[in-house]
Amino acid sequence: MPFFRGLLLSMKKLFSSADAERREKEKDYYLNNGSCVLEELLALCDGNCRIPIRYYTANEIENAIKHSKTTIMELDEVDMVTGSLDNRPVLVRFNTCKHNNIHRDIAITAQMSHLKNVLRLVGCCLEFEQPVMVYEYVEGTSLFHLLFKKDNLNRKSLCWGNRLRVAREVASAILFLHTEFTTPIIHRSIKPSNVILDEKSGIAKILNFSLSISLPPGELEVLDDGVSGTRGYIAPEYYQLGIITQKTDVYSFGVLLFQLLTRKGPYDRVESTHSKETIDFEENTKSNTEEGNSMDRVDSTNSKEAIDFKNLPTSYFVDRYIKESNVMDITDPTILEEHGIEIQQQLEDYLVLVKKCTADEGDDRPYMIHVARELSRIEKCFHALTLGQN
Repeated sequence: MPFFRGLLLSMKKLFSSADAERREKEKDYYLNNGSCVLEELLALCDGNCRIPIRYYTANEIENAIKHSKTTIMELDEVDMVTGSLDNRPVLVRFNTCKHNNIHRDIAITAQMSHLKNVLRLVGCCLEFEQPVMVYEYVEGTSLFHLLFKKDNLNRKSLCWGNRLRVAREVASAILFLHTEFTTPIIHRSIKPSNVILDEKSGIAKILNFSLSISLPPGELEVLDDGVSGTRGYIAPEYYQLGIITQKTDVYSFGVLLFQLLTRKGPYDRVESTHSKETIDFEENTKSNTEEGNSMDRVDSTNSKEAIDFKNLPTSYFVDRYIKESNVMDITDPTILEEHGIEIQQQLEDYLVLVKKCTADEGDDRPYMIHVARELSRIEKCFHALTLGQN
């Protein structure tokens, strides 16, 4: 018996020591992450925060996801699981990419959570090495999955009216970033996998502001030593010179608009309509059905070299389709099956907007406010036409 008492006592001390070590680590993580989030908030809104951030402990997060499963949403560098906190369902996001600025993501998302087109932040946990974000629960699917996965059979969610609405809603969230903070904030990672659609309401919600960057006060641009983002969505002037402006986001959004029209992935094969030439853009990509790593960084030394923009994968990809094809030839066939030639004018207007957004020169692109207005006009014309037909 004395032996067993001694063994139990030793085990108790061991576990107490382990618990103490864990608590010390959690405290260090909390202090470090907390100071980083506070720094981001101060820089973001001069200390005038709109929404207080709810903090959860590591134990609360672990208990919340005890019986969870990974959600069906496919998001870059993110493990999103379901959980339960305060007797309500939530989505718990674990960041798996240390290059992402998760502290900035928390600060920006907290300040935009009152918008219906941003996935609302409920709170966060700072007691892990990488902070954990807790969102409102939605039955959602990423726009990337809806557009490009073959197992998607929900055709109604991809009708042309819904695509126009999604485009307008994403534009409104980007416009808020560009105009409603002390200085404009550039998202730098606008793409279908950072947009989810609430399956119940159909509302589009953007997320993942970890690559966002603020323009200096009074300045129209900022220089970045390296290039962050996903190949295929990076604006040419940013890729070549590291120049970031509001129109950097306009270019990425233009690629997303193009994908909503055509359901073409950024690395699909492009076949010329006037020749037998076929161009394969799968080189240096993971696959032709994935967007790749959200931190698919371009080495800063290479980004300063003189680059022929027409040979960049997506710039050439979008340009080729636009210049050599009629809008009716490149439009997703499911849209034409539903509406036919009656909406050709709306499709042509939409394609003109895509051209403007993806212009090689940033100065030739409109600001997001003009893009949002044009999308709203096209959407109203479409609804007027369909109502007239009924």
